[in-house]
Amino acid sequence: MKHKIFCESCGKILEIKTSQEGKKFGLCSCGFAKEITSEIITSDKQKHKEQIGEGIAVENKTKKGFPHKCKKCGSNESEVTDLGASYSDEADVYLFKCLKCGYVERDAYGSSNG
Repeated sequence: MKHKIFCESCGKILEIKTSQEGKKFGLCSCGFAKEITSEIITSDKQKHKEQIGEGIAVENKTKKGFPHKCKKCGSNESEVTDLGASYSDEADVYLFKCLKCGYVERDAYGSSNG
């Protein structure tokens, strides 16, 4: 049975060190030292990390885009983001990101800030 070794002087758990000859010693910060002859539990960290999942998730680009012609490559599919209006008297601002080349176009329909 494995067990932890405690300092006989102050009661702390002993830090286990191995000598060059292979002998194990329990050392305490208070100066106490003891040769260990039995099985011990050490505080070694886990050697192998548990593998979770299968990696980074990749977005599937099979969806159809919004019909908007890209000014850079001419593609007719884009992803739309509505930024809303900065002030109540302005029109909403839209971003059109081309699904083919990634070019982003800003548009504010019905206002002069487009």
